[in-house]
Amino acid sequence: MTDAGGFDLDGAAQSARERDKLLRDIARMLNVPESTFRRPPASGGIRGPSAAECAALLTAFSRIEDPDLRKECVALAERYGRT
Repeated sequence: MTDAGGFDLDGAAQSARERDKLLRDIARMLNVPESTFRRPPASGGIRGPSAAECAALLTAFSRIEDPDLRKECVALAERYGRT
């Protein structure tokens, strides 16, 4: 299965190249540096999102037409990321 961007959601986690492209696309869509997503792994066994989760989030985010709502979504994700 692929999303609107053409990513293979079932096998995306298997390909480092797809994962890198996905991170670049997300960074571009959110207008943030790609390095934002390249932090050291969190301690305590907490794992980051899978490539499929990132692809699903990017697909949903790209359908939001209102720039103010997109900003609210980013702010919400940042707030939840700090908890």
